[in-house]
Amino acid sequence: MFCTNCGANLPEGTRFCTRCGMPVGDAAGDGAGQGGAPMTSAAPVPEAAPAPAAAPARPASWAAGQASTVPPAQVPPQPAATPPAQVPPQPATDAPAPQPPKKRGGKAKVAAIVVGIIALVAVIGAGGYLVYQNFFATGPEEVIREDLDEHLAAYSDPSTGDGDRLLSEADDVLSGLAAYPYPSSSAYEAWLEDTSYTVDDVVVSDDGATATATATITHAPLISFIEHHEGEADDPGEPQETTLELTYTRDGSTWKADGDELQDAVFAAYLPSDEELIVSDVDTYFKADDDMRNGFIMGLESGSSSELDQLGITADEFADAYLDGYAYEVGDVTVDGDTASVEVSVTIKSYADIMAAFQDEFDAWAASIDTTTMTEDEAYRQAGAMMLDVIAAGEPKTTEATLTFTQDSGGVWWMDSSSEHAIEGMLGY
Repeated sequence: MFCTNCGANLPEGTRFCTRCGMPVGDAAGDGAGQGGAPMTSAAPVPEAAPAPAAAPARPASWAAGQASTVPPAQVPPQPAATPPAQVPPQPATDAPAPQPPKKRGGKAKVAAIVVGIIALVAVIGAGGYLVYQNFFATGPEEVIREDLDEHLAAYSDPSTGDGDRLLSEADDVLSGLAAYPYPSSSAYEAWLEDTSYTVDDVVVSDDGATATATATITHAPLISFIEHHEGEADDPGEPQETTLELTYTRDGSTWKADGDELQDAVFAAYLPSDEELIVSDVDTYFKADDDMRNGFIMGLESGSSSELDQLGITADEFADAYLDGYAYEVGDVTVDGDTASVEVSVTIKSYADIMAAFQDEFDAWAASIDTTTMTEDEAYRQAGAMMLDVIAAGEPKTTEATLTFTQDSGGVWWMDSSSEHAIEGMLGY
């Protein structure tokens, strides 16, 4: 079948054209004339002879192409019609105007298009998700965390190049201390093997161009650990935690950290800070342990052994009496570039007060006896015994001082000479 209006090819039995919506076949004669206009009431027409069967409808284009070859259909003559009877006009409302036929399948076609578009978008989304899974499923935080973990693993292993550089730097740092223990390489390796680390947070900036990664380094204090390993300290020190912070920069689809910045961050996290180095140097002057006592005794024996012998007392006896109640405390350390200051307080007996008290007591004793009744050696021994009593009875006093340091080009901190004199005065010698 073909639509007589638009020429569309139609299935047999179709009543309305699926392209233009016009009636087809029998539907064309229901309430419409040949031109599609509505029919009006007319006078009865005498019954005419039946016309030949009409040929099947053809498309307009086909009819135009056949106009020159197909003869026009023969129409039998019609008998003369009788005059039409006068029929009263009918109100327009009695004959409802025909409605244009509704197009079928319009909504279904739109729905099909929508479904197709949704399906297409779903396919595109699925493809994008696969790309994301293959290339971008691991977020920048995880990529950076894995990279930092890999670097820290290399630095914490003394057998790698990164680990060896860290140990070399550790030895350079300790070699600048006043009491450098001159350790073996095994001491540094044992220290590094005893360390651990964890990668903590990774925070990506709002613009996605940079990220900050942090890690926690857990290790024994380098100075005390080495001294303990070499047998110069009883305690390796309590484990301490330091924080490493590093900046990553996005370069296309990769994240990178500056190599020098990474090394500096690792050194800063593992090795003693400037404050720790300064405190360590101060400790060498004020240590309240056997080293301090032994050093004090050695000083007495080297400079005053003959006098002590004459007084009949030993350096050990003098040191025990004088250092009874001794203590010190290191306060705030302030580092400003290559200069630094540190607050210290020392609690110790005043040697000046001891000498003043001894002088008073000895003069009183000498005035109360007949010196002709004892020998010179006895008088000296009596003075020695009196001195020990005065020292033992002395009360420790606390004095405070601010010590200053300067860092040289090699990174070593040196105490200024004025501060060394201040320490001598605080310790009474």
